[in-house]
Amino acid sequence: MQEPSVDWVAIAPRFTPGWPWPEDSYGLGPMYGNDGWCRGCGTPLVEQSGPLSMQGSKFPTADVWMPNWLFDVVCVSEQLAADISERFSVNLGEVHKPRKGPTGVQQILPALTVDSWHRQEELVLAVRARHSEYGDQTGSSCATCGRWKWLPVGENEAPIVASALMSTSDVLASPEVFGDGLKSYRHLLFRRPLGETLVAASPRNWHLVEAEVN
Repeated sequence: MQEPSVDWVAIAPRFTPGWPWPEDSYGLGPMYGNDGWCRGCGTPLVEQSGPLSMQGSKFPTADVWMPNWLFDVVCVSEQLAADISERFSVNLGEVHKPRKGPTGVQQILPALTVDSWHRQEELVLAVRARHSEYGDQTGSSCATCGRWKWLPVGENEAPIVASALMSTSDVLASPEVFGDGLKSYRHLLFRRPLGETLVAASPRNWHLVEAEVN
């Protein structure tokens, strides 16, 4: 049996509460700018420079949560944000409500890595195993921006190259993009102590996912 990585883990939500604003940009407009994301595939084209904005109705109250639509966004309560910023190497960004501004809740901002996390042949096998109904198709190039997006798989479904995870940050985002249609997200990995801290803060909402890093 594959031994769990001592360094990196993923976390997976049991459900995704709350809705980003505005709906017509899936919340991407405030985060990346109106020209900073692709309207053909929903993929951000630049690094995040603005806050996550969430609709005020049914604003999430858990200590750790992931909003609908944005499956590479993890947010934490104001109290937990203060704790993890002292204990871990993380960057945090504000979470706003429309017309009301900052809420005190913080988004954990991952460091974007450059080197591919996966060996292509292994990722192809993982995608085909998950999406046999698509035949040999493993993803698609966007007709608008030209970027490649893999069909969705989890962080634990294909081995991850350890040398691609060299960073001082305790949370990383993959260069590979996953999703179908307008769903677009990167894989996230957390150093184990941070991942365990986040799951322990909201155990009913999250579970730990062991990744195969070698």
